[in-house]
Amino acid sequence: MNYTPDSLESAARLILASFGCDENEASIVADHLVRANLAGHDSHGIGMLPMYGAQVKDGNLIPNQTPEFLPSAGAICIVDARRGFGHHMALLALDHAMETAAQHNVAVLGLRNAGHVSRIGNYSEYCAEKGFVSIHFVNVWGHGPLVAPHGSSQAGFSTNPISIGMPVNGEAKPMLDMATSTVAMGKVRVAHNRGEKIPLGWVLDIDGVETDDPSDMWLHRKGALTAFGAHKGSGLGIFVELLAGALAGKETVATGTTIPNGVYNNMFTILVKPEGFDDIASIEARIMEFYDNIKSSPTARGTKEILLPGEPEKRYSADRHRNGIFVEDETIEQLLTIAGTFDADTDQIRQTIQIAGK
Repeated sequence: MNYTPDSLESAARLILASFGCDENEASIVADHLVRANLAGHDSHGIGMLPMYGAQVKDGNLIPNQTPEFLPSAGAICIVDARRGFGHHMALLALDHAMETAAQHNVAVLGLRNAGHVSRIGNYSEYCAEKGFVSIHFVNVWGHGPLVAPHGSSQAGFSTNPISIGMPVNGEAKPMLDMATSTVAMGKVRVAHNRGEKIPLGWVLDIDGVETDDPSDMWLHRKGALTAFGAHKGSGLGIFVELLAGALAGKETVATGTTIPNGVYNNMFTILVKPEGFDDIASIEARIMEFYDNIKSSPTARGTKEILLPGEPEKRYSADRHRNGIFVEDETIEQLLTIAGTFDADTDQIRQTIQIAGK
């Protein structure tokens, strides 16, 4: 079924409230997740809520947490999220770093010990709205590694995403948001929930052979995701682990404790005020001159249009605002099941979710 974005966001707020999130935090997290769905990244959308609920039950994710702002060292800011909801903690940390950037024209942020921060492209968009260039690197600990380094049959690091945004007139344009694995683990989950095969090249089985079956990787963590672009994606994934985990944080996937239902993120972020280099109008003009030059270049055979980073997400969002967000029945049932374990009114949640077009 395709459901209206507003109704999914309302349902997500009800579920998060049952987890113990206050109104502000529930709104922040629900908005973040539905924006991921709208951008076409269902792997990081409302389907994450069952995992969050399990973490809250285990005491590994703490609603309404207050982060610890450690003393700054020049333009370096360090924030310990203390296992709070990553979406909320990341925004508080970015706001803190922006205050430092106001003094230095640049800030380097280390966010530690955060719950899952979900789609990091949202943070590039948030920073661009505030007028900042932003670069984000995120590593993952709390569970075993998921991605095989190039040449290995065994997982050695996680999906370790990167996002970069350039601010133009209050929006990120262009905006890169990518995992350093071929796909995010959540896309394997989505395929499993839909009963679909996955393309060869996404996952290696336990013997290091490519497989089209998502179930072993999603259900039993047998095998590994692949790094994108062979040695190139593998190299980037390794440096994300080092920058976010070894430098900004205190845990890499090799040293972080494995915890049942544990998913924690460290984020290494660089914020830059463009006016530290030149006046905003001149910088934006140069960005758009390059942007338009790429858009107007001849297309390759079989390609109708050249899309720059961030454009597919905008088109997904426009389409899904019009036609609704597809959510498979399995995911809806998982949402209701986890809400029920928190004694939420599942009938109210089910009635809140509205089919698009009705």
